[in-house]
Amino acid sequence: MKLRLLAGVSVMALTLGWSSANAADAAAVEVPAAQNLWYVTLFGGASFPSDVKTHSDYYNQDFSMDFDTGFVVGGAVGMRINDMFRVEGELSYARYKANTYDEGIFHGYPADGDLSATYLLANVWADVAQFGDAKIYVGGGIGAAYVTADTTWGGHEYGYGSGGWGFAGQAGAGVTYALAQNIDLDFGYRFKAVSAVDFDSSRDSAAEFSNGKLNSHNLQLGVTFKF
Repeated sequence: MKLRLLAGVSVMALTLGWSSANAADAAAVEVPAAQNLWYVTLFGGASFPSDVKTHSDYYNQDFSMDFDTGFVVGGAVGMRINDMFRVEGELSYARYKANTYDEGIFHGYPADGDLSATYLLANVWADVAQFGDAKIYVGGGIGAAYVTADTTWGGHEYGYGSGGWGFAGQAGAGVTYALAQNIDLDFGYRFKAVSAVDFDSSRDSAAEFSNGKLNSHNLQLGVTFKF
């Protein structure tokens, strides 16, 4: 009788010990995932600008410049506010080489120089769908951009010169893919727009070119580090 009782107690003790060990192992493995509330994204890509159209009271006519495909680079610091939405501040820079210009009814004259835009934007993005490690997002932002140029037109000593600040905004979408728990790859499209920028003449003329608008389509690839 004593032998049976001892055997039963031994079996119960072994069973409880095995269960406790498994529970401890499970607790050690099931560590809660990091919240990743904050993140930093670095990105770069190709930028496709529209013509930059202006009016000059000095010459009493309209002007337009065509630019080659340029580049965009930048970074953003953001915070996730819930499972869907995140907010961020963006600093980015785009640059384009001049191609041709139009003056009144005359079109396609050669142009030299370049134009650049520096963007300061506050963005909101929404993760609207998830497929495994990939997420689709949409959103946009508003802010300001400093647009400036140093161009000459058809050998003349004038063209778009020093610029200024204009209201800026963007809309876009993209796909993020989780390379690791705290690193994402981000492929995105952005439509950026800047309005009402005035340019001085690039040389000694008293001319001013007013109400310039810069629109661009941007394809960019970025890396996001989450904290």
